Amino acid sequence: MNNYLTSLSALLLWFAVISAADDLITVHLVTTNDLHGVIGEQYANFMNPEYPPQLMGGAAIYKYVQDLKTEVAEAGDELLILDGGNFFQGHPLGIFDGGRTMLEWMNRVGYSALVPGQYDFVLGAANLNELAEAAAFPFLTSNLICEDCPLDSDNLLPYIIREVQGVKIGILGIVSSDIVNTVLRQNIPGISALTEVQALQKWVPELRNSGCNVIICLTSAGEPYDREEEYQLFLDSMATTPEWNPRETPLNALQMSYFADGVDVIISGGVSRSYPTPWYDPTSHTYLFQNYGGGTEIGHIKLLIDRATERFVGYESVIDGRVTQTLLADDFQPDFAVNDWIREREGQALASYYSQGIDLDDNSRKIRPPDKLPNITSNWDVPSINTDDRIEIITWNCEFFPHNWDETVTALAEVVTDLDPDLIAFQEIRYAGWFSKLMDQIPAYDFIISRQSSFMDMAIIYKRDLFELERQVEIFAEDDYNFAGRPPLQGDFTYINGSDTTRFSIVNLHMKCCDSGLDRRRKAVAMLHEYLAEAWDSGNRNFIVLGDWNDDLKDADNAHGFHPFFADERFYFVNEKIVYDVSQASYPKEPYVSFLDHILVTEQFVPRTNVLKVQTLLIGEYMGGYEVYEEYISDHRPVLLAFPVP
Repeated sequence: MNNYLTSLSALLLWFAVISAADDLITVHLVTTNDLHGVIGEQYANFMNPEYPPQLMGGAAIYKYVQDLKTEVAEAGDELLILDGGNFFQGHPLGIFDGGRTMLEWMNRVGYSALVPGQYDFVLGAANLNELAEAAAFPFLTSNLICEDCPLDSDNLLPYIIREVQGVKIGILGIVSSDIVNTVLRQNIPGISALTEVQALQKWVPELRNSGCNVIICLTSAGEPYDREEEYQLFLDSMATTPEWNPRETPLNALQMSYFADGVDVIISGGVSRSYPTPWYDPTSHTYLFQNYGGGTEIGHIKLLIDRATERFVGYESVIDGRVTQTLLADDFQPDFAVNDWIREREGQALASYYSQGIDLDDNSRKIRPPDKLPNITSNWDVPSINTDDRIEIITWNCEFFPHNWDETVTALAEVVTDLDPDLIAFQEIRYAGWFSKLMDQIPAYDFIISRQSSFMDMAIIYKRDLFELERQVEIFAEDDYNFAGRPPLQGDFTYINGSDTTRFSIVNLHMKCCDSGLDRRRKAVAMLHEYLAEAWDSGNRNFIVLGDWNDDLKDADNAHGFHPFFADERFYFVNEKIVYDVSQASYPKEPYVSFLDHILVTEQFVPRTNVLKVQTLLIGEYMGGYEVYEEYISDHRPVLLAFPVP
């Protein structure tokens, strides 16, 4: 389906009235989404990694909006400023104070409304409630159901109605109902959600009955990549799978637009993907808009309302036929006072974040009463690797966890319980809400999980009776392009062995794959090496760095990024001696059999003579073969390091 052709008939409607300007009410609509705490100046590495242009950030957005307010007032038009969620997590500036700096900036800009995204719950619903209390604009959450939950602010509303020159405009907020899967259960206690369609069917009629002839829906459900293809797949699924009821399942914003009868415009966040023109749904006749995130773009269109009928008749782009604008230095100027304020806050944020990490006294780590023990199934006889005189640490890419849903959770819980390691670093957690289910099944462990990642989380689980967590920090969260939006997760631990204690740090990483991956991996490794060298110089020399490096230690010299560590005698890869054993390949699938999952240590913390065991754990041998293991758990095998207690 060519969406641009299907929108032609709708465009003709407002072309017929566009010449009569006096008959139109113009509403300037400025939008942001997925800011992820990035309002400082930055370089657009994604546009040109070698010579990136400069983006002017939140100070430029502020100035653009203030200038626009003057223009709108002089023209007798109206202005709405809306955000599609995920506004503070993802950068130390946004998260170091729980989002308060970001909210202060949004208050200064003069936002009209915001809909929370999944990442806005990363510090818990109580924190989001406090942000709503401090906001000078409403948080719209029409589909959230609260049963004795922390969301009790009067500033959390299902919708707002703005009267513009006698025309009522309803602005409805729909949070992605997938938060029950994507958010840790501990962060949304007592919260459930109506699906997107259920929310539309409940609230759109109420807005219409309240006299709203124009309705804007603000959602964090996300417009996907390849929208033409995704939309056709959606139509095909409805036609060929009658047992699937899209009205009762989470939908993305594109799918949601199909059911958005009575809604004129959908403004979406939740996916950092931009299109220069909106999606027009031929069934509902609804327009869908979404910007790139990370403080790189704003959207700006003019909504056109017929004064006589009080109906939405179309939109106008503001510049070059595009509905979004990239904040390039050539096109945008900052407000210098706001720019200075942002820079000052960034300095404070970085200093606080790297010295203290994130506050650990919250609900986003599992706290289990000791009498609530799970019933672990016993389908396989996986031998234990645990002994009392050593520490066992595993790195494990668990492939789009949970790629087989409940069966993955059940199988992984059983295997972890049988193996009984002291610590596991997991990569590729797609649904944090399901990670909560896994942790329910392994009560001997506590955990930390990514809070700054924008694409696939990482987690570290650890025996609560052996380790005390001192700090969680995600290094390079302020500059994570080379880490593919997944800043390495660092946990600083104290290992308790009787009256003796040892402090050390685990760094869990998942390097960029494919496309521009090699160049970005090389730069990421160089950044990581510099970080660890500085830590070494400051006296912190007990490091274990592990994860999916997406390079093989036996690759040709020009085909990997390990060079900084190969050249530094202070560090070595404990698994280097087994990478030539094909039977231990951590990624064993033809034709890409390779060893991608590595464990790097400092010679001082784990001397070469102290490595008691390093091996790839062939879990599939106990489950009936690799194919069974892959079906239930992952396409990567876990890699083990065992060494004596320091």
